[in-house]
Amino acid sequence: MEPIESSGNEGFALHTTAFPIETRARLRLAAASAATVLFWCACCALVPAERAYAYVDPSVMTYTIQAVAGVAVALSAVAGVAFRRTRRKIYQVFNIDENAHKITEDAVVRIDPGAPDGPQRIAEARTRAVAWSERCRQLEDRNRQRKLGYGSRFAFSLVMTVFMAFIVFIAPAIEIVGSNADSLVFTLGAIGWIPVAFGLAFAAIAAALLALVRGKAFYIVLLVLFCLTVGAYCQSLFMNQGMMPADGGFIGWTEPYFVSRMVGSGIVWLLILAVPLVLSRRHRHLWLKATTVAACLIMAVQLVGVGSVVWEARGQAAEEAGKPYVTQGGLLSLAPQNNVVVFVLDTYDTEIMDEILAEDPDYLESFRGFTYFPDSTGTMIPTSNAVPYMLTGQKPQPGQSIGEYRRTRYAEGRLLPTLHEKGYTLGIYTDALMMDYRNPAERRLTEDTLNIHPIDHAPIDVWQTFLACSQCALYREAPWVAKPLFWYYTSDLNNRMIAGGLMDGDLNDMLYELDDGALLQLIRERRLSIDEPDAAGAFRFIHLFGPHFPFSLDEDGQFIGTNRSNQMAQAKGSMRVVEAYLDQMRELGLYDGATVIVTADHGIWDLTHDPVDRATSPLMLAKPAFQPGDPAADAPAAVSPMPVDHDDIIPTVLAAIGEDPEPFGTSLFDQDDPERVRYFDALTNAGGQGQRFVEYAVRGDARQLESWEKTGITWQDE
Repeated sequence: MEPIESSGNEGFALHTTAFPIETRARLRLAAASAATVLFWCACCALVPAERAYAYVDPSVMTYTIQAVAGVAVALSAVAGVAFRRTRRKIYQVFNIDENAHKITEDAVVRIDPGAPDGPQRIAEARTRAVAWSERCRQLEDRNRQRKLGYGSRFAFSLVMTVFMAFIVFIAPAIEIVGSNADSLVFTLGAIGWIPVAFGLAFAAIAAALLALVRGKAFYIVLLVLFCLTVGAYCQSLFMNQGMMPADGGFIGWTEPYFVSRMVGSGIVWLLILAVPLVLSRRHRHLWLKATTVAACLIMAVQLVGVGSVVWEARGQAAEEAGKPYVTQGGLLSLAPQNNVVVFVLDTYDTEIMDEILAEDPDYLESFRGFTYFPDSTGTMIPTSNAVPYMLTGQKPQPGQSIGEYRRTRYAEGRLLPTLHEKGYTLGIYTDALMMDYRNPAERRLTEDTLNIHPIDHAPIDVWQTFLACSQCALYREAPWVAKPLFWYYTSDLNNRMIAGGLMDGDLNDMLYELDDGALLQLIRERRLSIDEPDAAGAFRFIHLFGPHFPFSLDEDGQFIGTNRSNQMAQAKGSMRVVEAYLDQMRELGLYDGATVIVTADHGIWDLTHDPVDRATSPLMLAKPAFQPGDPAADAPAAVSPMPVDHDDIIPTVLAAIGEDPEPFGTSLFDQDDPERVRYFDALTNAGGQGQRFVEYAVRGDARQLESWEKTGITWQDE
């Protein structure tokens, strides 16, 4: 009988063989190595070779290779010795046993069963093997017990999902809504709870589902969530410079300016995601604990910023109960006589109308009695400044800051008070009033209107509001390459937040939306009516979306999907609203005696350019009130070469109601100075000087850039 080999290591089975274990292992390793070499040689032999020509001087390369190899060997030897000695010293200082918890094999010894102590040594080896087998089983059970149960996994998952919900959705939504209350139809006090409730609910559901994942996958999934959230946090803090305003303007995402940011932020996001995944491969549980603590710390920091926004908006919730809203009340009603209607088609440039007329000279057939003024200028940019100016006629005065001007413009404006004093009913339909309803003067103005008033219950579409808030948040938090997916514009957010349809219900309880397709349907289905027989007249100011980007209407005014149309088609589609309104005025016998102005808040313009790089000219069409039977009321639209601008709108309205327009200017129909100089206040933030108005003088045709020049007068923001 051959002697029995025992490894001497408990847990190893005893066996009998013709060759020692060490010999067999070496033979197997040699066979495997040989097979590997043969395999790769066969693969290389199958690769077709191409002839290459090169000359290398052996006398140079031989010595170079030897020198480099020698230096590398020497440096590696020195580094190895230094590392081992340094590690040994560090272990001694901190009293670390580098062999602790290691399982080492005992020396392999040969046991001769025929020896006097042979049977005893064999029995001892068996006993040690059984003992080591039992201990390994116990260690395995202990490790199994250390695995996270569902409750622990749910707790870790909940922290991570709340972290993502708070950083990516809740905090950005609250900060955006809270800091832009003037531009949104609902304030933080009314809708602030929506992103919080939905965000936490989704976090809880996601945590319950993630807790079902086990093992290695669980650690990886939570680490990925943490990294993505940290990426969003870093994006909003450090990588959002140059974001465009949410005004619906065209954004050239493929331009080098944006492409460079997409590449830069993409690299940062990849590093944030990849580095932790690589480093955590050996200590996943430790990384889980560390990232959980880091998530809580980041949430605590972010909570401070959110708390400051909420503190500033703390009074809004109480004010919501009595806040006036711009409703649709009176939108479809007119007086028996003396109607003055102003349509404002957003971004409708004269250039667009000229192009339409070039294609179809009869396009203005529906505008009989009108005069078209192609040489027109606006007064302010953008909509948030232009619309209040048209209703007040107030420009910033010398020495005023922009903030002071905005606080006083409605109080000093005389158009709306004069109309109310003359017995006219007022209907103001826009989402750009930019009024502070806490200001007594501005609150009084709303009380004089038909449609701006508190309502019993704010008609909030909760689900759409959550989606709108999430879109805003993701636009801010997403990397640049993903921002086009979440781009939005303010009017779209307002429309989505408003609950209810346009086709039913009391218009006094329905908020006004800047939705030309829906408004066209409303006019066609519910029709205009004469509902104010005791009024001296009616004044209606109707702001439409017009050919403003994004384009979603076809030429017939039908909604065909966001960004599925073009500016020319949408310009024609939005004009359908005006045509339908005028047609129904004719049916009611109100057309001839009404004064109607069709204009734009501004033409095509870029806020950031200073000086301007293109001319801008808002559409200007106007029809005076005609006496019954006047043939001019049915004459084709005329074209006037006179230079006009927004300064002429209020004098035109005042002249129409019998007031002297002289203190305010000259009516559109009385302009007779072909050399007139007009002034335009452009809002810009170019040049690193902050937000400011830059005044331009327009001498000559407003459609020619050479007619525009700076006056040197500016107004700075506070």
